[in-house]
Amino acid sequence: MTKVYTGSVFGIRELTEAQRAKTRAELEWLEKDLVRQRKRLAYWTMRKSQAETMPDLDADLREKTLYFHLRAQELVNASERYRAYLVAELQDQPEHLPAYHHAH
Repeated sequence: MTKVYTGSVFGIRELTEAQRAKTRAELEWLEKDLVRQRKRLAYWTMRKSQAETMPDLDADLREKTLYFHLRAQELVNASERYRAYLVAELQDQPEHLPAYHHAH
């Protein structure tokens, strides 16, 4: 007999109820923070488009604007990846063990 693996591909561990509550609280905080980060990204996107269209803008200021836009984009991307992992971690929790563990 071979064991059939039915778990997540992310290597998600089984959580206790206290750990689930902590993960839910962290996810709630992260989603609020993502709103703030997306607003910051929208601001730097606007500033980037202004910097690209204004020909008389100082080159140093243009470089700084591009840097902060890139940094804001990286923060949003990292937070969204972490949020996706937390959601998967909460959704892939086994409520009970399956009746058949082995292939027949």
